[in-house]
Amino acid sequence: MELAIIGSYGHVGTVLNGLAKVDDVQLVAAARWGEDDPLGFVGGHEAAGDGLEVYDDYRMMLHEVRPELVGVFMPLYRNAEASIAAAEHGAHVICEKPLATTLADLSALAEAVAVAGVKINALLEMRGHPPYLAIRDAVAAGRIGEPMLAYGQKSYPFGRRDDYYKSRETYGGSILWAAIHALDFVSYCTGKGYARVAAAQSNVAHPTHPGMEDCGGILLDLAGGGHAMVSFDYLRPWSDGVERRWGDERLRIVGTEGLVQLGDDGLRVELTTPTDVEQLPLSDERDIFAEFVASVRGEGEGLITTEQSVRITEVAIKARDAADTGRAVVL
Repeated sequence: MELAIIGSYGHVGTVLNGLAKVDDVQLVAAARWGEDDPLGFVGGHEAAGDGLEVYDDYRMMLHEVRPELVGVFMPLYRNAEASIAAAEHGAHVICEKPLATTLADLSALAEAVAVAGVKINALLEMRGHPPYLAIRDAVAAGRIGEPMLAYGQKSYPFGRRDDYYKSRETYGGSILWAAIHALDFVSYCTGKGYARVAAAQSNVAHPTHPGMEDCGGILLDLAGGGHAMVSFDYLRPWSDGVERRWGDERLRIVGTEGLVQLGDDGLRVELTTPTDVEQLPLSDERDIFAEFVASVRGEGEGLITTEQSVRITEVAIKARDAADTGRAVVL
């Protein structure tokens, strides 16, 4: 199968690195999202040599190359635009999250994918990280009883941010870029969807980027009973050369018969029951791109499905809208 990549924003390296884990998939072309896109991976990554065909117009690339697979890594407000074009050319799509920044764009994308009969996967690769797999397996095995309460966290340094983060219209909001990970891994690990959401958010420390909320919280009702809370921020202390993880992720799930949680180092998983406290073994990591390719070939469902990708994007957009309006939103 042939793969083409549109843009270079975000975690394009996840797809490039995943190419080494699949057979018979070749990166054949790449297109800039605009004149400011350096496409730095071309010639700078072993999967993308200097001879890779590069286009300035991604629509021309899609028309001329007709790839079976497309990776979309646009400035966030343009992800839906490029993904729709790829689907209309018959390509299966793996796309940086969020898939869209408005409900109208998300609806148009879902329709385009359905009409074309192709798959789209949101790049929510944390599902494949060993600690989250261990937590999900423990919950699914009934080791904490019925999950009733969950807490998820995404915390990042502010770092250096592109200009388009400054505007809500081009960025889409921090719930869509950062908190969506926690919204997804809470649902994935509890095995429960969401029924209602309320949220609050603000920019307290970075007035140069008014469209980029740097702290906030989301309160959700879990489908079938229980609640979840997600916090997100860009306030993690940082300086160049510091030795700590870039992101600080947390997950804690409390059930009727126990609790399971991710250690503060982001690696250990601890299970507490009425009689014991134990550290759970971790399995190998699952690669989201490799499983996307396998699902296209009909070899399994993949790490995330089209329906799950669209749904979690919808939840994130409605959570952002709930924060904007100050009103709870039924999901």
